[in-house]
Amino acid sequence: MMNRCVLVCLALMVTGCIGPLVPVKKIEQLPADERRAVLALPIYNESQLDGKDYTIINVVEGISCKNKTWDPAATKTDAISQAKYWAREQGADGILNLQCDLPRGTTTTYNCWESITCTGQAIKFNNK
Repeated sequence: MMNRCVLVCLALMVTGCIGPLVPVKKIEQLPADERRAVLALPIYNESQLDGKDYTIINVVEGISCKNKTWDPAATKTDAISQAKYWAREQGADGILNLQCDLPRGTTTTYNCWESITCTGQAIKFNNK
């Protein structure tokens, strides 16, 4: 029993030493012009795109992860910024139907003490 407890504690310590197990981009570390472009990427709902010609490129997911106990809390704003970053990386003109989950507590899947996930569809306008 004691050996199992020691092994679990060691496993937790080791996984705490690695970063998040999900892609996370430090938006604040981007060059200023790239950061502005990412943050300016628009978010649309279906009615805003009524009559517009666009293609869904891919589903994008942004995850705000508090990986270390001393890291800042996970935020919806950061998760949205992450989704915008990944959409822009795919050449998107915007994100459609972005939805954010409620904050989660500790997840071994993500290796986060807390996380928030936002998911939407990266879109490209066809008339550009």
